[in-house]
Amino acid sequence: MRLEWLEDIVAVMETGSFNAAATRRNVTQPAFSRRIRAIEDYVGTELFDRERKPVGLKPSIATHQDEIKQLVAGLKDLVYELRQQGRAANNRIVIASQHAITAARAPAIVEMFSGAIDVSIRLRSANRDECLALLVTKQADLLLNYQSASEANAEAEGYLERVNLGSEAFIPVFASHSIGLLNDFYARGELPIIAYPGDAFLGRIFNDELLPQIRSGEFVRQRIVTALTLAALQFAINAQGVAWVPESIAAEAIRAGLLFDLRDVLPFTTLTIAAMRLAGGHTDIQNLIWAEIVKHRVDG
Repeated sequence: MRLEWLEDIVAVMETGSFNAAATRRNVTQPAFSRRIRAIEDYVGTELFDRERKPVGLKPSIATHQDEIKQLVAGLKDLVYELRQQGRAANNRIVIASQHAITAARAPAIVEMFSGAIDVSIRLRSANRDECLALLVTKQADLLLNYQSASEANAEAEGYLERVNLGSEAFIPVFASHSIGLLNDFYARGELPIIAYPGDAFLGRIFNDELLPQIRSGEFVRQRIVTALTLAALQFAINAQGVAWVPESIAAEAIRAGLLFDLRDVLPFTTLTIAAMRLAGGHTDIQNLIWAEIVKHRVDG
């Protein structure tokens, strides 16, 4: 049964008149009467007692009037929800963001376009390889990740479009209140670190770019291994070891005096922040967002 038919029935129930119900439903009285007859033909029985004034449901039907009203309300809510979801789906994008970017940089990147474009955003946080997999399998529309200097300077793969959005330092930090403890380790030729797994992006950056710069007389001891930069940051604050993290993640703790920036004594490198999408075949909303991102391109 159609929702409008149920609304017609409720209109008669609440007004007690076919004329008043027709007015409420914005149709002529003859047209409304024909609709009521069509409903009764569909149901297979008369619904209204036309002999009584005001008009009411027949006694056998009247016992269901609360159910009819609840059904109308429920269907209206369902229709509204479906329409809302339909609008959201048309203006919805999924962003896959590397964990370290989600923590500190993603809000500002999203702000680039969310203020000017009516869009619903789902942010999925994962490691870099998983984020790329989400993009390639079209489970995400946009990818935010860090890239090494060599990656940033190379041409993107032919199936990808890339925009560089700036860079930041990947820096060593340690608990400010325990620098003396670190000096003691250092005096013994030992450097305790919070390490990343070797197969993770930041782990590869450390092993390939930073570890070779640490003087050979120091024994690097991996005290804790974690794939999460926020966990590495907290371990550094707790003086478990030196952690290398993106500067944006450590900035607040450094300002608060919880962490000491060790760039003067230990190596650091620079990471590029990139936005990426698959080439070709985009919706209007995806192209609008990409155009806003391109406006913030930082080359070189």
